Amino acid sequence: MHRFLACLPPLRLTAWLALTNLLFVTGTAAAALAAPADANDPKWCRNCHQEEQFSAKIHKASAHGEQACNDCHTGYQFNPHEPVEEVKSETADALKKRGIKHPEPLAACTDCHDSPSAVPGAMPHGKQKDGLKAGLPYCIDCHGDPHTIQKRADVPKNDWRKHMNEHCIKCHGDEKKMAPVKQRADVVEGYEHTMHFTKLSLGSPDAPGCADCHPVHPPQSVTETEARAAGPCAKCHQGADKDFQKLAGHKGITAEDRPVSFWTIRFFGWLTFLTILGLSLHVLLDLVNVIRRARREATEGKPHQNNKVDTDKLHKASGGRVGKDGTVLRFDGQQRAAHGLMALSFSTLVLTGWPLSTRGIGASHSLVALFGGLQQLGWLHRAAAIGLIVAALLHVTYLVQKLLQKKLQPTMLPAPRDVMHLAQNLAWFLGFAKERPRYGRYTYFEKFDYWAVFWGCVIMVGSGAVRWFPSTIMKYAPTWVYEIAWFAHTDEALLAALAIFVWHFYNVHLRPSIFPMSWVFLTGRMSLHDYAEEHADEHDKWVKEAQKADEAPQPPIAEQAAAPEPSAAKPTAPEGGEK
Repeated sequence: MHRFLACLPPLRLTAWLALTNLLFVTGTAAAALAAPADANDPKWCRNCHQEEQFSAKIHKASAHGEQACNDCHTGYQFNPHEPVEEVKSETADALKKRGIKHPEPLAACTDCHDSPSAVPGAMPHGKQKDGLKAGLPYCIDCHGDPHTIQKRADVPKNDWRKHMNEHCIKCHGDEKKMAPVKQRADVVEGYEHTMHFTKLSLGSPDAPGCADCHPVHPPQSVTETEARAAGPCAKCHQGADKDFQKLAGHKGITAEDRPVSFWTIRFFGWLTFLTILGLSLHVLLDLVNVIRRARREATEGKPHQNNKVDTDKLHKASGGRVGKDGTVLRFDGQQRAAHGLMALSFSTLVLTGWPLSTRGIGASHSLVALFGGLQQLGWLHRAAAIGLIVAALLHVTYLVQKLLQKKLQPTMLPAPRDVMHLAQNLAWFLGFAKERPRYGRYTYFEKFDYWAVFWGCVIMVGSGAVRWFPSTIMKYAPTWVYEIAWFAHTDEALLAALAIFVWHFYNVHLRPSIFPMSWVFLTGRMSLHDYAEEHADEHDKWVKEAQKADEAPQPPIAEQAAAPEPSAAKPTAPEGGEK
């Protein structure tokens, strides 16, 4: 370069240096004049701040996409070498004392977003300096990183509420954070057992989140007193009053605070556990006994049974229940229709109610989607409940009709003999008895099934009505009525489902002697051979009646020819459940 300059004449060198100086000064001045017009563009900041959260794509999609960096980072200049002008405020000082390194940008939230509380000091999530000093949350504690906050309109309602709930639960479930403000941390556990949380977890867009019922930013035009008087419940539950709002409490249920609800939960919890444990053990013992007998018969041979009985005579002795085709009538058409309606309603209730009790399982979400969403699932559940009520009323009407006709027999009523049969059957299962009990028309486990349905219908229909019409019922009932209805409905549903699919299905369809299915619930009849096995006591009575008829003296042949043909007695209708 110096050789090139040395070759230039002195005049030309002076002119060259002057031109260079002129261009440099002009460029610097132009840059200085142009900088303010472009200084707020975040692209200049991204030259150094290249993290993903500051990218143009994320910034544009965020709720702050129209803001420039120095709208929040106040005091920063276009030239990074110039000192930052410190902007002091009470909010910034309070944030600084909480250990936040750069409090000024966060303090700038309230420059655009006005005071989050219409009543100073009423809301703990406000910007008041005293609240910040006490460790109460500020904007970013609930809304997250300001650079990545999405626009409210771009996020589905359910996702937005679940995201906000995570922040609420993070603090309100922490005993250490709640201690300074004298709040209980067990409210989170109580909230997670509510229908609001369940529906929100299953994807309902209409299910409220924490902030819908506990607004942290109430409208400035509404005072705290007015907000409390109106109540958030009335927004969704028509006719909800102050008493109804008491149901929204999320405090833990203790024996001291809410004894009725506490002991109801304990009762149904132990009832479900002990009942299912007993039924499962009964099924297991029966299955082990079947396997043991099968192995014995394989080596010793099956004992001979003489089941050759004159069906015509049994037909008369049984009052017509034994058909001439060798089958026994168990259920008439009306009973089968009521049973079919109840089975269909019950199955639908289980399918539509199960997701609400198992919201954490992925299959529950798939089941909700299969039915078209929670709203459709709810209507189908209520329709099935009506079907169950109709089936129960049909059966009660049937019983009343038979009672008035004096055709109702008390064969389904529990009796001391059933306790003896249970003890003998357990002894037979364990090998201490040589033979199984000789049951009458209904076994003790069939009676259990039958009366369990009555118990279940009373509990489920009663508690379901309270949950279906809470606003109406709670105008006349104390709070604990709704609470026990909630737990009774859920626990009884679990008990009923397990009892049907574990106990009833095994005894009726899955026992090795019956597997894969009994067709009695469709045809209403079972074979005479099976009836002699399962209900030996009543079968023996028919045989004895038939033998007495054989032993009775016969009239002379001439008198027999003159006598009219005897008609078979009409069968008395059974009043119980399926075999």
